Amino acid sequence: GRYPFVMPAGRVTVDASFRADTGAALPFDDVPEDAWYRDAVAWAYEAGLVNGTGEGTFSPDLTTDRAMLAALLHRLEGGPAASGAAFPDVASGAWYAGAVAWASANGIVNGGDDGGFHPADPVTREQMVVMLYRYAQYKGHDTTQGGMAIREFADYDSISGYAAEAMAWAVNAGLVNGGDGGRLDPQG
Repeated sequence: GRYPFVMPAGRVTVDASFRADTGAALPFDDVPEDAWYRDAVAWAYEAGLVNGTGEGTFSPDLTTDRAMLAALLHRLEGGPAASGAAFPDVASGAWYAGAVAWASANGIVNGGDDGGFHPADPVTREQMVVMLYRYAQYKGHDTTQGGMAIREFADYDSISGYAAEAMAWAVNAGLVNGGDGGRLDPQG
């Protein structure tokens, strides 16, 4: 095929990568063709980040827990090895143990006040943002933020202190938008 673009006036370098469109349907019966998240699920599946929750299911309404998010970031990074048990409540044989150990070793996750990771706890929006923020820092991305956009949200003052900088970054970077009533819902 042809892939046209408008040539700028100055010298440029064009890098392109292509992938074959297999036209294969997702193997998940519970991800409708018209779902707003379908393209994201397809991308994550094709990239090997997700493989579903069972035979033919993705479970899009399932609450993401802390172990799942650590595993997604670990897979996104290519699944690097990490040694040692990071937390007392993460069994060495658990499917997410390597991911949590890697994320802990690289400062992407921390435990609770009791020293546990709490892998099955639902990840809150602010915890998710903090993990993404730390992952972006780990990757060497610029996480400085400017502006006061976060103060425009009605529940801005309910953001936990540990998550404030990360939430400001996520809002300014466009990763997090407000929901109903102009709320961030940081503990949601």
